[in-house]
Amino acid sequence: MNASRRLPIVVVLVALAAAYWPPSIASPAQVQKRYYAYPAVHDKYGVIAPWYKGQNGQCDFRLRIAAETLKRYPWIEPPAAPSAAPHYVFNGHWKISPEGAIAPVPINDWDNGDLGQRAAYILSAMVDYYRYSGDPAAIAIMTLQADALLDHCCTPADHPWPNFLVSVPVKGKPYGKCNPKGMIQLDIVAEVGVPLLRAYQITGNKRWFEAAKHWGDLMAAKRNRSGGTGSSSASGLAARADKPPVAPAPWGRYANPECAPWKDVQQTGGVAFLLYFFDELIRLNHTGTNNEIVQARDAGRAYLRDVLLPAWTVNDTWGRNYWDWNDPVQAENVTEFVARYMMDNKEAFPNWRNDVRNVLSLFLNHTSVCPKSAGEVYSGAWAFPESSSCCGRSLWYGPMELAVPFAQYGVEANSPWARELARRMQILATYDGHETGVSEDNIDGGFVVNADWFKIAHPMALKHLLATIAWMPEEFGPARENHIVRSTAVVKDVCYCGNAVTYSTFDAPQRTIDVLRLRFVPGVVAARWGEPSVLPKRNDLAENGYTIKPLPGGDYLVSVRHDGRHDLIVVLGTDAEDRSLAAATPTQFDAPVPQIAFTGDWPHSEVLARAATAHGASATVKFTGNQVRLSGNVGPDCGLADVYFDGAKQLVGIDCWNPKFRSSQTLYYRNGLPNGEHTLKVVVLGKKNPRSAGTKVPISTTDWSVKTGVCGFGEGGGPTDTQRMVFGYTGREDLKDSAGNLWRPGTEFVVRLGSGADSVASTWWTTPAPARSPVDSATPKSPGVATPGLAGTADPDLYRYGIHAREFVVNVTVGPGKYHARLKFAATRKLDTSRNCVTVAINGREVVKKMDVAATAGGPDRAVDLVFNDLEPLGGVIDFRFTGGDPKAGIAGEAFVQAIEVGPGSGGAGATPVTTRSR
Repeated sequence: MNASRRLPIVVVLVALAAAYWPPSIASPAQVQKRYYAYPAVHDKYGVIAPWYKGQNGQCDFRLRIAAETLKRYPWIEPPAAPSAAPHYVFNGHWKISPEGAIAPVPINDWDNGDLGQRAAYILSAMVDYYRYSGDPAAIAIMTLQADALLDHCCTPADHPWPNFLVSVPVKGKPYGKCNPKGMIQLDIVAEVGVPLLRAYQITGNKRWFEAAKHWGDLMAAKRNRSGGTGSSSASGLAARADKPPVAPAPWGRYANPECAPWKDVQQTGGVAFLLYFFDELIRLNHTGTNNEIVQARDAGRAYLRDVLLPAWTVNDTWGRNYWDWNDPVQAENVTEFVARYMMDNKEAFPNWRNDVRNVLSLFLNHTSVCPKSAGEVYSGAWAFPESSSCCGRSLWYGPMELAVPFAQYGVEANSPWARELARRMQILATYDGHETGVSEDNIDGGFVVNADWFKIAHPMALKHLLATIAWMPEEFGPARENHIVRSTAVVKDVCYCGNAVTYSTFDAPQRTIDVLRLRFVPGVVAARWGEPSVLPKRNDLAENGYTIKPLPGGDYLVSVRHDGRHDLIVVLGTDAEDRSLAAATPTQFDAPVPQIAFTGDWPHSEVLARAATAHGASATVKFTGNQVRLSGNVGPDCGLADVYFDGAKQLVGIDCWNPKFRSSQTLYYRNGLPNGEHTLKVVVLGKKNPRSAGTKVPISTTDWSVKTGVCGFGEGGGPTDTQRMVFGYTGREDLKDSAGNLWRPGTEFVVRLGSGADSVASTWWTTPAPARSPVDSATPKSPGVATPGLAGTADPDLYRYGIHAREFVVNVTVGPGKYHARLKFAATRKLDTSRNCVTVAINGREVVKKMDVAATAGGPDRAVDLVFNDLEPLGGVIDFRFTGGDPKAGIAGEAFVQAIEVGPGSGGAGATPVTTRSR
């Protein structure tokens, strides 16, 4: 994402040289003693397991650290900055000490180009974090970020794109006004526009809504309607996929392409960002003059569906997004947004099941080519850089991001394969974080990116972890807590208090569904405004009501459908082991509970709260439990307090400032504690942030729980059905064999070609071998009659493609069990198969040595299968390492394979490999 993080030229040259004689892929499924910040922990199957043992789980721990780091970031004030805000609003570079002290780092104009992406991550994360936690600091942060964008980062009124976001301000003072001669990258404008609209739905700030509408109107009005840059781009992509162009690209990459330092300014998969933006505007009933927004959205969908998807294996179809280079390779940002957009709009993408799976898994192949990065499977989990051209051994944030669409696909396509890839990726990725806010992104320990780029270390992590929990709350949601983990509508107000969750959403269109993970069984679920107000318990959500799914350890997954009702949703249950204590009007329970001890002057009374303004006033509560939540009020005249937990001052304190008054909000929470006696103390500072009009700290309630539960993480998961893949095949529909079985494009393999190399162009045989072959001499035929397909098989299409390289590894993710593997070969490319002989190792054990494929099959253009039975996964993976030629004898050759089947039980008998004759 930033040129300063890309590989030095010496490394690039070394990597390119490796393309001619690539280094050995030493151990196909790597197992290391340490990952990122912690020693490796494995489950009983040898698959990566959480290092963190707190009841709330590793993902929740990591997102809390990210949120707290944002909340405690140091501020800057005028005249050093145009407005008072945390430094990250203006500057994406930082340093953090091992103890957690944060120091912004001066940056040059170019490095400020990440402003748009940084703002998008912050706004997106804060919208979701508020729903999940009820923490009003999220609203304060989104307000500071959004206002700064509109106040300081838009073009002037006389610009060709007036009052439009300068999304990549690589020119102009970082702590100042954005220079419109910086790059105005349209997909990043849209990436900011979506969460800006969602933030509006929480706060009601119409200025944000008007700005976003204006951006959308300009994009719609200025789209390409008849060729231009977009048309040539579309033609190039389509031609390489052997498909005619159906529609031109509606937009180039930039509003001001003349300001980009490169000439290649086409827009490809980044169109998905614009589509999400248009959809959110349409949802909010802004369709533009003469329905221009809808027309633009439909044009963008047509471009994605009819032009880009037919070229799905072309490297830059899913690139052109990173702001600091022309980025002509598949990138993780575009891959995520394209996959999610198709799943969120299935009616517009009827082939979404295949297309999403193909695009997501292709990234594993495309991004693993760099020997220095060595992206591959580690302890059963895929780990990889952001693209084939970046970023050393930072194999952390790519999987953290792509775990989200893999998880969504796992749910929406009912795919154990995708769900398991997501689960393992996110467990491994969350090995990075320390309690202090330090994040180690080098898979071997230490830093590549996160010591310098704040937006990646924490805002990006917070966004992706919340989204992963949203789709996988069973595995990653905190045990014995209450959270709204997912909602199709924006949650604009929420209160978590004891065994009640009350919330409202901005709207409630058709099929508005919220998913909650709760520590209690709901006794009542009600939605205000509508008859009847109490929602019924149902077996499904075909209409308004709620469903309950019990989880291990006493938790429940509750899904609520409330079409047309958004003002107030109440989910209420009972649990005698939970305690709730009000500061102003304490609630008594069936057992004695300690009172909040107020010291100093607390003279102010508010709604269910007491408030202090003077330095030194304190509120203390002692409790027995493993989690605690402090609630209170926030508003424009509220101030700061320190927090002490069990006598230790916490890195993050409390800031009660908010643009508008809100009551019963989460001021502080702590979970994952050992079950026992604890003390929480809040000390009023008599200070305020520069935006506040006062120093008031209002406290209302403290809730805690002693309940213990299971912190499950999905151990023993993974697909146990048969997986079939055809390598080199670029079709969007799976191939069907003569028995009716489906074979998907084979993408889950690693081949080391060098930084930036194109694995598809270099190693896939995408042009099928001839469909007809000479008469099979083993089968009597009329003289001169050709046999359809290849000889020796009823399924010639499975042998007409393939992959080839000096060395490559196919990684097949599976669940526990015993499996067979069927490897399909055919010498169809006029190769000298005595030199291009094939050695195969399965899970590190050599099973085939220097096989001559043609000799084994009985001649060229004949199919042959090898079968191996009683295979058990090693670390949750069955990996196949293919090596070509005989390096020890000086024979340089390539290995190849056409297709692989891995399935449970026995696969029967296969051919006996014939070893090449020695030379």
